[in-house]
Amino acid sequence: MIKEFNIEVPTTLSGISLSTYQSWMKILYKYQESNMDDENYLKIKMLQTFCNLSIEDTHKIPLHSFDNVINHINNLFAEESETFIDTFTFKDSKDVEIEFGFIPKLDDMTFGEYVDLDKYINNVSTWDKAMSVLFRPKTNILNNKYKIEDYKGSSKWSEYMLEAPVDVVLGAMAFIGRLQNQLLKHTLHSSKQQVKVGLEAASKQISEENTDGFNQFTLWLKKMQLKSMMQ
Repeated sequence: MIKEFNIEVPTTLSGISLSTYQSWMKILYKYQESNMDDENYLKIKMLQTFCNLSIEDTHKIPLHSFDNVINHINNLFAEESETFIDTFTFKDSKDVEIEFGFIPKLDDMTFGEYVDLDKYINNVSTWDKAMSVLFRPKTNILNNKYKIEDYKGSSKWSEYMLEAPVDVVLGAMAFIGRLQNQLLKHTLHSSKQQVKVGLEAASKQISEENTDGFNQFTLWLKKMQLKSMMQ
């Protein structure tokens, strides 16, 4: 962490938790809905949220430092938000390190996982639950391959996911978004047969990016695709 004027500033997105990001997005949504036009309000809220400062403390920061910190945080999200990261570690209340891994094979997703992911992935406020579907503790690790714990509901690990590094979270969401875009692209420009071919090509491409395919996953993606087209 960079320390300046007793301010702790996250140096990378890995230093920001999902819960902090959710708090920021909640503030941002309310700001947009209220049609406010006060940029200083957002800057103050940003410092409060990401640097854990009170309003009084934000007023004490020298102007050049104030702007530098704001620009730094903005740059973090602009530059590091889409890299897919398939593992991360977390220490529990007993200081035991747990290694979480992304679902190693989307083809093996269960119906329960599919239903919960569809329910929780569309709203930032429930991303902790979506993450508990996508990531679980690794088991049977061998030669860089692994399995993950069987799914036992989104609530089991969602509390842990609140503390997940936001670079992991945004990378996973961007990865899912790329799957959606692949399907949408082939759907809009192809016949039914061409769509099938396109999905196979997209599946191969995605499998080369840390997963083994998503044939069964396309049911969910088609639904998401329709939502995107309507929007």
